[in-house]
Amino acid sequence: MSKIDGRKIKSAFLELSNKSEEDKNKFLLLLSNIIRKKERTIISANDKDVKEARKNHVSEVFIQRLVIDKSGIEKIIQKVLEIRSLNSGLGKIIEEKKRKDKLILQKIRVAIGTILVIYEARPEVTIDVASLCIKSGNTAILKGGSEALQTNKVFYECIVEALKQANFPKGTVTFIDSKDKQIIKTLIKRNEIIDLIIARGGYKMVKNIQDNSSIPVLAHSSGGARIYIDKSADLSIVESIIINSKVTKPFACNSLDTIILHMDIKEKIYSILKRSLKNHQVKIVKKIWSEEFLGLKVSIKIVNDIDEAINFVNIFGKKHSEGIIAEDKKAINKFTQSIDAAAIFVNCSTRLHDGYEFGLGSEMGIATGKLHARGPVGLKELSIYKWIAYGKGHIRK
Repeated sequence: MSKIDGRKIKSAFLELSNKSEEDKNKFLLLLSNIIRKKERTIISANDKDVKEARKNHVSEVFIQRLVIDKSGIEKIIQKVLEIRSLNSGLGKIIEEKKRKDKLILQKIRVAIGTILVIYEARPEVTIDVASLCIKSGNTAILKGGSEALQTNKVFYECIVEALKQANFPKGTVTFIDSKDKQIIKTLIKRNEIIDLIIARGGYKMVKNIQDNSSIPVLAHSSGGARIYIDKSADLSIVESIIINSKVTKPFACNSLDTIILHMDIKEKIYSILKRSLKNHQVKIVKKIWSEEFLGLKVSIKIVNDIDEAINFVNIFGKKHSEGIIAEDKKAINKFTQSIDAAAIFVNCSTRLHDGYEFGLGSEMGIATGKLHARGPVGLKELSIYKWIAYGKGHIRK
């Protein structure tokens, strides 16, 4: 689909607003079953996308984000079922006030409306978005990258089939299968239809959307983490945290880019870290502080004290994921209060910055802005509130 039918989407949103939690859970169960049945078709389509990507000489980092195998499909199914098990919170009274004249004011959690999600590679996002949006009562418009088009088409077929079986309007989820880049330029201006944009992808793409959209955008334009190892750190946990943060998924946005090491413990831990990183094929580079590596590279910064570490992180950080390894509570408090980031990890891996790990079932992405939502964008972050006043002939005097 290359054209957006605004009336159809608005009609679908109104119908979705009257669907119960049970109705939405039925859709999610149907979707998980359909994905499992179409496993071979999904993998076959993904093979075509991967082969085309390799033919176009894209980076191995990009290929890793593109691949969907049997275990990947099972993870997708489990995330759908996890979302199904959660409570959306829609209709919940967030706040209630009773005035002296007996006027009742309630702040109620409601869906946002129509969400446009623009993303590159990662075809599993298609299912994540559909699941989270429908569970949170939002209609969705999906614009995936052309490199994953074949896989995304099959995933959308699964969504359409589940919508039909669950008796949901097809306009609940719209998928744009055109490769025409002009479509995005047009969509990000259509604030009469779209209420929120979520952008996932490379720095250039996300920054362009943020700069040109007339619609609010939730996104992070770049990631990469720094971990400060304080002089009070428990050295027995340092190596495992550093290696996990760097090696488990080096192309992830929460992967470690810079180790910040307190001068007082350099002699005790530097050689151990250097050897361990080498054993895991991680290259240590010098004085590259701003680049998001998205690979097996890391830089090391030596600091004289925690103040220098904090200053360094706030200058070179991406407001995404930052960490500290320390036992001194004053140092921990100072770091967590001073660092400007969506999430801070104390004595644990920055790779934990993920909606699934945070118990959100899945996520739409990591938001690093400061309006509405920050960090993993899950069900609660896909809702807003409205006020309802209950009176008995009340008027303003």
